[in-house]
Amino acid sequence: MNILYTCDNNYIWIMEISVISLFENNRSASELSVYLLGEKISDENKELLGNIAERYKRKIIVIDIPQFDIPEYLVSERWPLSAFTRLFSGILLPENIEKILYLDCDTIVNGNIMKLEDLEMKNNIFCGIKDCISAVYKKNIGLNDNDVYINAGVLLIDLKKLRAFDVNKAINEYMNKYTRVISYADQDILNGIFSGKIGYLQPQYNVMTIDAVHTYEQIQMLRKPTCFYSKEEMTNAVNDPKIIHYTTNMLVIRPWFRDSDHPFKKEFEKYMKMSTQGNLALKKMKLGNTAKIIKIIHVFPDKIAYRILGFIHAELKPRYVRMKAR
Repeated sequence: MNILYTCDNNYIWIMEISVISLFENNRSASELSVYLLGEKISDENKELLGNIAERYKRKIIVIDIPQFDIPEYLVSERWPLSAFTRLFSGILLPENIEKILYLDCDTIVNGNIMKLEDLEMKNNIFCGIKDCISAVYKKNIGLNDNDVYINAGVLLIDLKKLRAFDVNKAINEYMNKYTRVISYADQDILNGIFSGKIGYLQPQYNVMTIDAVHTYEQIQMLRKPTCFYSKEEMTNAVNDPKIIHYTTNMLVIRPWFRDSDHPFKKEFEKYMKMSTQGNLALKKMKLGNTAKIIKIIHVFPDKIAYRILGFIHAELKPRYVRMKAR
């Protein structure tokens, strides 16, 4: 099985922890190769990854991202070049690789994921886990209520089909129409330009922070998702996650901060201790102004607070983005 990560030099330490969890929980795999499309990866970090590969008798291949034709407006301080390379993975990875599983660096592989290798993708270029996005957000980026919208943190990619797709042309056409209303950068772009060519996986392959922290009913109030999973599917996923994705969510502090309160903190710590970062002195998380507003709203009873937060996030914010774009 082939696995893909993308990051710059600053995130290698988090990727290291994710890769160790991948190798630890998939020892039975006959073949398991990791590719990193890296931006300015130092020789020291390349050696670090090489040592991990040697320890597990696996392969980690670092490919330096070359200068290639990507629209300059996509890259910013918040969204580095490495965030968009998965869209161009078809031309950046060796042609003999026809299928690959992309993982964000802030993931922990918590179980055997080899079933994904044999998954039939049908006519889809990407398969991922349905994200909890409201109809108003979807409308902003040209999707209908019942269109599939996936989280870009875990993606099964059919590289053969992707290579036949003119990504640059599609991005330019899409951005000419939707640049001002995009909220989730490359994730919105992926869902927008590949609409109709996107399938979905079972949610245990990308259990996000929101899934672990809130009940199914609370998620419905917070995000008002359309085309989402059933309560039973989400409950099973949270109880037995194959891949944990440490996404940001309101006041939850992720496990690479010393004051973390994440429900899956111990899972991260387990593999961090196996890495070269085991003795790293973690910093305390600094919460911003948004967190202060959320704390104020949570003074109300839970049901009222969730309805207020849901109205702000799922309805007011995307409508404001749309109005501002006009």
